[in-house]
Amino acid sequence: MSTGSNPCKQELLKSEVPVPRWWKSKVEEIQEVVYNQVKRGEVQTLSVSPGERKVGMVIYGDPEPELKGTANFNSALGSGNPDAYYRRGPGVRKRPVFMILAGVHGQEVEGMVGAVSVIKIMETGKDIMGREQPVLKEKLEKLRLIVIPLANPDGRARVPYDGWVGLPEDEMTRYGQGTKKNGEMYRWLPSKAVHPMRGDVGMLGAYFDDNGVNMMHDEWFAPMSNTTKALLELVGREGPDLVYNLHGANIKPKILPVNYVPVSFKQKLADFATEAYRRLDEKGLPHLEVPEVTEDGPVGTVPPAFNMSPAFYHAGADLTMVIEIPHGCTARSGVSSYEAILDIQHVLFEAAADYLLGLRRNE
Repeated sequence: MSTGSNPCKQELLKSEVPVPRWWKSKVEEIQEVVYNQVKRGEVQTLSVSPGERKVGMVIYGDPEPELKGTANFNSALGSGNPDAYYRRGPGVRKRPVFMILAGVHGQEVEGMVGAVSVIKIMETGKDIMGREQPVLKEKLEKLRLIVIPLANPDGRARVPYDGWVGLPEDEMTRYGQGTKKNGEMYRWLPSKAVHPMRGDVGMLGAYFDDNGVNMMHDEWFAPMSNTTKALLELVGREGPDLVYNLHGANIKPKILPVNYVPVSFKQKLADFATEAYRRLDEKGLPHLEVPEVTEDGPVGTVPPAFNMSPAFYHAGADLTMVIEIPHGCTARSGVSSYEAILDIQHVLFEAAADYLLGLRRNE
């Protein structure tokens, strides 16, 4: 399909906060790290996008196939024995599985940089800024770590900005959700009312791959995106104990609620968010509210979407969440520097590592 007009031909706005040199969010910069700088991890290509761009993945830590059961997750639950899928939980896995996914939406560059920083830490002991991170490295090395820093390279390739700090929120929205042929912006929720995004498209937003698919709202029983299909297969194969799906918004950091999952899952998510936010508080970093434990779709309301988070749970992820990382466009996001955006993610990565190490089997 046509990806709309070339946004790079339009004059770009300038921010008073320049993008620092260490901030690597371009497609080619991320691919350079994944395919040319990884020596300790295992590099795989998860999929190839409609625009013929590789979706790279880096894996650290050995798997434990002896813990794999004889059924998929759904069937295991049907049997009344979750261990028929995977034996996991406190004291079972030597290497609990942590999956970091970023770049599902191409304009949400913050998580891409955070994911690349994790790869840098695992490879060199230093984060993407060049700062030593011995504690975080030591903790992550005890896990099976799967990092996918850029799930939607098609969308990212359409965005001429490398970061959003100090830029107008509308500029991010224009490139994120795209425009109609008359130049009118689709914006956040209305952009989901046309899917795949085709027809009245002036500039195809970075939400979408080159086929117009927003993977967060794919067709789960018959995925339109090969990357979505590959992600679901990866989750089912690995049975991750924790999945971070890193997104971006012009708000303070927020762990989003997950719908269409058991109440026990929702409570575990709320408990995790409470601890993660406590750690952000300790560092003087912002955040929003803990997700509530509520019923889905009360009578008289529009039912919530069954998006990628519940899809990952039902494919086999024990705990999975979308985390909104702030863009820094305005004061509403609670940050005004690229360093703070990265620091928030490092705090969240260490919170994840400590949670998972609490599940680890000691030998």
